[in-house]
Amino acid sequence: MITTKPSKRAENRQKWLDLLQEAINEGVKIGVNHRFKYKGKNLGTFLVEAKRRGSPELHEQIRKMGLDFRDHSNKPEDYVRRFIKELWGNPNPNKGNYITRFNTCILPKKDILPKRLKEELEVVWRLKFDEDRPWRKRDDVLTRVYKWKQFRYNRKLNPEKKWFQPKSLMGDLYFWVYARKRKPWLMQAILNQFDKYELEELMKEGFVQESWLKNMK
Repeated sequence: MITTKPSKRAENRQKWLDLLQEAINEGVKIGVNHRFKYKGKNLGTFLVEAKRRGSPELHEQIRKMGLDFRDHSNKPEDYVRRFIKELWGNPNPNKGNYITRFNTCILPKKDILPKRLKEELEVVWRLKFDEDRPWRKRDDVLTRVYKWKQFRYNRKLNPEKKWFQPKSLMGDLYFWVYARKRKPWLMQAILNQFDKYELEELMKEGFVQESWLKNMK
């Protein structure tokens, strides 16, 4: 039986793969960059080249060893996959941090992301934060106050001149306004956006306490 001796290139590649398996088995945090070294050897450089020029078979072999190049990719799809995986595995996620990352790194790429991946993110976001994740930036506080005032002074939509009406009239603004009624500190933070007549109306509807107005004088 004739056996074919592996080429020098194949032997060299296998040595790197064996070294990679050692690092993975030890629980080393693998870096797919030229700075990463393991046992004094430039394992990161091998991985960079394997990621760029390696065959699909080599990528699959490395993935089965425990290293998925998608976890080290800057492609939008791969970033979103990592984002979803991290959010799902986080027992106590910081909502503000995830919103910032979503607005900065994911939202600008929304038009090129697969529908399936966007739906997966929406599901995980709903499960973690108990709210929908719209594919647009939420209005800032001053914009919401402006829209609230627009509703108050809209005679056609709000002839009763009330600051708080059913959701069928207020739309998405309803939940933001309702939160200011339930949580006084949120309302206190925006008092200076209303004149004295508006504050008196808001006090009658239960949004403002009289003691707050005395403190403002």
